[in-house]
Amino acid sequence: MRILVISNDKSLASLIVHGLHSSMPAGTMFSACDVRSGRDRLRMEDPSAVLVDVNSMHEGDAPEYVKALAPRYSVPIIAFYKGSTSVAALIQAGALDAIGWQAAEKGEERLIARLSASIMNSVNRVRVQTPEKTTPDTDKVIVIGGSTGSTQALPVVLKGLPADCPPVVCTLHMPEGYTKIYAEQLDLSLGQTVVEAKSGLYLKKGLVVIAAGGKHLRLFRDKNGYFVNSETGVKVNGHCPSVDVLFDSAAYAAKRSAIGVILTGMGSDGAKGMLDMKRMGAYNIAEDESTAVVYGMPKVAAENGAADISLPLDKIAGHIMNRLKQGK
Repeated sequence: MRILVISNDKSLASLIVHGLHSSMPAGTMFSACDVRSGRDRLRMEDPSAVLVDVNSMHEGDAPEYVKALAPRYSVPIIAFYKGSTSVAALIQAGALDAIGWQAAEKGEERLIARLSASIMNSVNRVRVQTPEKTTPDTDKVIVIGGSTGSTQALPVVLKGLPADCPPVVCTLHMPEGYTKIYAEQLDLSLGQTVVEAKSGLYLKKGLVVIAAGGKHLRLFRDKNGYFVNSETGVKVNGHCPSVDVLFDSAAYAAKRSAIGVILTGMGSDGAKGMLDMKRMGAYNIAEDESTAVVYGMPKVAAENGAADISLPLDKIAGHIMNRLKQGK
């Protein structure tokens, strides 16, 4: 394992490297560099995780730096900061964690302990299962997000899809403890296999994955196909799981192979991520006002140009299947 620390504060970087030496597995290698050379060093060293000092940049520059550092989610990026910062902006930019600390008594010790735990969680967060296939099971993937009323709306969409439909990945605003039961109920009533998300789960046709309450759900892709990551994190747009987090990851993992759907819900979570999906070539559908219990999230997605079309709830599945049959 190799860890790269990016900070303009050489003393702090040295302290972190020294502290992590005693808490990380034997054989872990460390290196440090300043902000200016961070991207080049990342490419040269191919680290297992990157630690980024937010305070080494001008206020507000850190999210853009994280975006530019590497393709989103291609390497775990953990931001750390002293004082205050926009944690949501860092997570939105692609950081898997953002850790605050204070220069108080044992402040450095606490920072190192939290960094160590976050590194181990991040580098072990994916590929915990061995895929059954060595070639991708499908190229297409459907990602769905929603909030108020979406637990009733999602089954309507899923019932209109065949049992061998492309994999479906869903983030609904549901609390911890309820999503497993919800997935089990859907599994009993639908033709698809429905499960609660677990990190490292590879997708296949006919599989529906529901984000676990209290955990962000992200989509990834490698030579074996699509797989998901489910882990705790700070709230984004006031939610964990956040639809924007899922859609952002789908934009980069699936690009034009993704079909996005945003269902009924209050607020705007998902609209920005859906716009990222569209920019990467995805086709997006927003639920129409005529059927939405709360016309908030789909309204924003329609107004900001993220949605290609707005449809009544009972028309969404049929529209998806027509596009798939046409090879779109």
